[in-house]
Amino acid sequence: MSTLVTTNPPTRTWRDIQQSIAPKAMSSEGRKRLLIGTVKSVAALLALGLGGWGAYELFNIWERNPMAIKSPVKSEPVKTVEMRSDGVLDKAWVTRVLALPKNAGLMELDLHALQMRLMETGQVRNAVLTRKFPATLVVMLEERWPVVRIHAQIGEAAPKDLLIARDGVIYDGVCYDPSVIGSLPYLAEVNLKRIRGQFQPVEGMDKVAELLSTARANIPELSRNWQIVSLARYNADGFIIVRSKEIKEIIFGTRENDFYKQIAQLDLVVEVGHLQADHPAVSVNLAIGETQGGAQVPVVFETPSAPASASGANKSPGSKLPAQAPSTRTAPQRPVLFGSIYFPSREL
Repeated sequence: MSTLVTTNPPTRTWRDIQQSIAPKAMSSEGRKRLLIGTVKSVAALLALGLGGWGAYELFNIWERNPMAIKSPVKSEPVKTVEMRSDGVLDKAWVTRVLALPKNAGLMELDLHALQMRLMETGQVRNAVLTRKFPATLVVMLEERWPVVRIHAQIGEAAPKDLLIARDGVIYDGVCYDPSVIGSLPYLAEVNLKRIRGQFQPVEGMDKVAELLSTARANIPELSRNWQIVSLARYNADGFIIVRSKEIKEIIFGTRENDFYKQIAQLDLVVEVGHLQADHPAVSVNLAIGETQGGAQVPVVFETPSAPASASGANKSPGSKLPAQAPSTRTAPQRPVLFGSIYFPSREL
């Protein structure tokens, strides 16, 4: 007996239908529109790329050399230079340093180069130059102010005095009142460095400026006699050493940033020293008081000279006395307390 087996046919979809219809060919008008669209797209991309490259090159030229971009309008020659400054420089100095070409047009000026020319002198901290139409150049200056002076020799030239500002910049000072320059102490025992012919800024001048300004405000009579400021121990110990007419050596500390307290202690030391006119102080170390809470200020006194001989005492006031041997300093012994200041005892 045979068995009949039936199978279901596979399911068919529209994809199984034979595609016998060919796509419609594009007309000539369609091909023309497609070509025009492609050309427009390529042209737009090309224009965008060229515009970006041109803008980049224009920016670079403006940064490197603005004078390469010429004004389409011919500008008038510069007739007037207006000058404003917060210091002592005058219009004659600015005109001399700028050295503008004769009949130079206002738009033809390279303001950046002129700004650098002014600032290279060192005395000018910042310069702003602007055009004021139709024919005026406006120059505004911010100047440095000298803190100390230094006697230096450049190459084979004769030694001369240079000025040092608060930021350590060294420069030739011009247009200052001679009395102002004469009142500045000299900076000593510092190594000057030159790179490509230019002095490098001196380190520590901000502290020196702070010390001098505090002293002038609080002890003007004493600070007027300060002659030399030394930075010999600044890098190693943070000390600023001052030499004056009254005291041969005053040591200030910079660790605590409190010059006012040290100035007050110095004023007291000098006041007490006036009571001992025969033994003036020759060294005051205020930095020790700074490190020990201000409780101790070592002071070294000058050893009294031997009394004059009887024959010398009988000489007339107008006669010239023989030169005395230079005074010597005695090593500090056990300190003797006087108020809040320790005065080292001395051998008699």
